[in-house]
Amino acid sequence: MMKRIIKIFTILTITLVVIVIYLSIYGIKTEKFNNEIIKNVSKINKKINLSLNEVNYLLNPLNFSINISAKNPKILLENKSLDLNDITTNISLKSFINSQFSIDDLKISTKEIQIKDLISLTRKIKGSPQLFVLDNITKSGLISANINLMFDLDGEIKNNYVINGAIKKTKFNIFNQVKIENLNLSFDISKNKLTLKKIETNINNIKFKSPLIKIEKKKDIFFVDG
Repeated sequence: MMKRIIKIFTILTITLVVIVIYLSIYGIKTEKFNNEIIKNVSKINKKINLSLNEVNYLLNPLNFSINISAKNPKILLENKSLDLNDITTNISLKSFINSQFSIDDLKISTKEIQIKDLISLTRKIKGSPQLFVLDNITKSGLISANINLMFDLDGEIKNNYVINGAIKKTKFNIFNQVKIENLNLSFDISKNKLTLKKIETNINNIKFKSPLIKIEKKKDIFFVDG
């Protein structure tokens, strides 16, 4: 009898270990929880709609959490859409089992998208005079970005967000007075800080290069270093 119990216990243990290893390496793909993910993402802004296909759920047994990854999702708003590379987040294993999705962090990676499309979509979400001006002076260009967000208990974005990415082949015409062409740079954005790197452009047909420009806001004053 004892041998039989040990045998059953051993089989169950091996089976459990195999399942954990499989879920940790390959995970599972399902659309079952897509609505919950979309609902949480909409906390950023209620006007944002997300289009998801299959989402992969990968077990992280070390901290009892589930890594959620959606490949090639789209942000939809009226007749506009933006293609993304992926959206990833982590939720606790307990929340996953209880189907209580509470996203604490969100990582968004975009594909190369037209800057004017991004500005247009942003204006629809939250219009401002600054965005109107930016839309009018921007003629062309591509942007890609990685966005890391953290949320508080009320679902509001914390101030420790980090955004980095690159701008390529961008063209601005500022009221026919200043023409900026073929602007290429990489950027890092955090609260009150903007860092521009490897800047190359032509301003009114004059070549301009700068390895680094830092802009930091302290109270109501902007400090520029570069």
